[in-house]
Amino acid sequence: MTARPLRLAGRLGRAAAVLLLVTVAALALPHLMPGSPAVAALGPTATPEQVAAYEAGLGLDEDVLAATWRRLGDALHGDLGHSLSTGAAVTTELANRIPVTLELFVAAQLVALGLALPVALRSAWRPGGVLDRAATAGAFVWLAVPGFVLGLLLIWLTAVQLRILPATGWTPITEDPLENLRHLVLPALTLGLTEAAVFTRTLRGQLLDTLDQTYVAAARGRGMGTVRLLLRRALRPSSLPLVTLVGIGVGTSLGGSVLVESLFAVPGVGSLAAGAINGRDFPVVQAVVVVSAVGVVAATFVVDLLYRTIDPRIADERR
Repeated sequence: MTARPLRLAGRLGRAAAVLLLVTVAALALPHLMPGSPAVAALGPTATPEQVAAYEAGLGLDEDVLAATWRRLGDALHGDLGHSLSTGAAVTTELANRIPVTLELFVAAQLVALGLALPVALRSAWRPGGVLDRAATAGAFVWLAVPGFVLGLLLIWLTAVQLRILPATGWTPITEDPLENLRHLVLPALTLGLTEAAVFTRTLRGQLLDTLDQTYVAAARGRGMGTVRLLLRRALRPSSLPLVTLVGIGVGTSLGGSVLVESLFAVPGVGSLAAGAINGRDFPVVQAVVVVSAVGVVAATFVVDLLYRTIDPRIADERR
């Protein structure tokens, strides 16, 4: 077996080990919590029968190792248990909500990249210029604004004052694509505008380093145009950190958009996690943790492969 398949097998093995550890930790969480999760969820007025039924649903009536091993086997077969509040299968809940969160993530990334790319390219080409100073100051100010404040401002402006967009709610794209787009705009802007500031600062810094390289100066000396120089010589090697941010965002979006989804009543994984945490619905919380871990590990693996495609020198350095 050559070195490249061995490295690929090693990365897959490490990814599987991480997923296994996260899954075991998530499944064992109710057993490791101090006190009784049943009493915390049901309240002090719960009867012994209710407490016993709740603990049985979590597997707390079994030994921690036996319960975790049984739940792990069920999870590997696609059975993540049932919600303690609704009784619905957790896999069904996730199957309905993951596409919504991914749609929101894609829309937010389009907003962020659509703003960050031109601003970062122009700022790096003319460092210290008017646009560069304005973008730098604006990015710092923008990052200081909490996401929920930005969301509330957008709701006040577009839904209350202008009345051109709905404040909350969701319409599946399969039912009405136009109405789906109207409900998607505000949460996508709330997430995307914040990420645009991070993307702009990250890409600008990388572009400045790349534009100082000898091969860029040589291309400029040969008379290569500004647009071509930026897009063909500078952007590709400078985009590696941006690829990392976007890739990791795929995984973290599965559980990290709690605030935005709750604010705009978007029925995604984030709002599902928020409701489960408030309702002490441990099977749902455990499933969200596991699915988020799968997303992060898968995204990290894909980003690593993209690194080698964008910059083949990375593959050469690791031989």
